[in-house]
Amino acid sequence: MSFRPWTECDVSQIVALCNAHDRAIDPDFEDSSEQEIRDELAGTYGEVFAEVFDLAGVITDVVAAQVDANRQRVEIDVFGLPNQHNYQRSLRHAIDWAKLHHRDFELRSACNENDLELAEAIQSCGMHLVRKYWTMRNASLSRAFPRLPWGVVVEQADFEKDRGLWHRLLMESFAGHYGFEQKSFEDWDRQQRKMSLQDSTGVFILRVHGKPAGLLVCTDHRSENHGGFIDKLGVLPKYRGRGYGELLLRWGCAYSAARGFKDVALGVDTGNQTGAVKLYEKSGFRPTNVWLAFSDSEPV
Repeated sequence: MSFRPWTECDVSQIVALCNAHDRAIDPDFEDSSEQEIRDELAGTYGEVFAEVFDLAGVITDVVAAQVDANRQRVEIDVFGLPNQHNYQRSLRHAIDWAKLHHRDFELRSACNENDLELAEAIQSCGMHLVRKYWTMRNASLSRAFPRLPWGVVVEQADFEKDRGLWHRLLMESFAGHYGFEQKSFEDWDRQQRKMSLQDSTGVFILRVHGKPAGLLVCTDHRSENHGGFIDKLGVLPKYRGRGYGELLLRWGCAYSAARGFKDVALGVDTGNQTGAVKLYEKSGFRPTNVWLAFSDSEPV
C-alpha cells in the first residue's frame, strides 16, 4: 500500500470514489462527471501533482495539488473513500511535495462545510479559514428572456472573433474582486481553450447604446446532470446600479431553460461587496452547499 501516480485504468474507480466522498457528506450532492474529474487530475492551471493511495488494488484516497504559478500558490484537493481514507496522510503527502518543489508558495485547500473531518485535518496541517463560498441553485426557470430597456442589447458572442472583447470585459468587470487574477490575453486564451466543459454558444455580451457594458458566461459543468451553470457574470463599474446584473442573470436562466435544463447553478463568494448574494436570492437562487477556503499564510 502506497501513493502512486494515477493511470487511465484508475479513472472509473476515482470518479466513483469522489462521488462517494461527496454523497457521504450530503446524500443529495450532485455527482461530478468523469470530465470534471479528468480536468482536476490533468491540472487546472498547468502543473499538477495528482496521486492515489493504493491499498491492495483498492484506491482509498485521491490527492491533487494544483500549482498556480502566477499567484504563487498550491491548491490541494483531497477525496477519500468513506470509512477507509486518511485525510491527514493525503494532505501531508501533497504538502511535502509542494514544499519540496514550491517552497515559498502559499498553500490553500477547501472542503464542504459539513465535512468536519476534512476541515479538521486541513487545520491540523497548518491552514486556517479565510473565506466562505456558496453554491446556489434556481429550480424555477422561465424560458422567457427578459425584456430589454431602450438602448440595451444582449448578443451572443462569436466564440472566436469576440475573444478579445470577452477577455477585456472579464478583466475589467472583475478587477478588485477577491481572488480574481488579472491575466494577459495570451495567458487567459491559452487557459480558456483548455476548458473542456466550455459552452461555445453560452457567452453573451450586454451593450448599452452600442458600448460593451457586461458579460455572461455559461458552461457545461452540470450538463450531465441536466443542469445549467453560470460561470461568470460581470458588469463594468461605470454601468453598475442600473439593473444590468439582474438582467444578465435572468438571461442566463432563460438560456439554460431553452437548452432543456431543469435548473441552473452558480458559485458566489459570500464576502463579495457588490451585493451578488442579495441579487441571486432576489432572482430565486437558494444556497445548496457551503464551501470553506483555507490558507497557510493569507491574513484572517
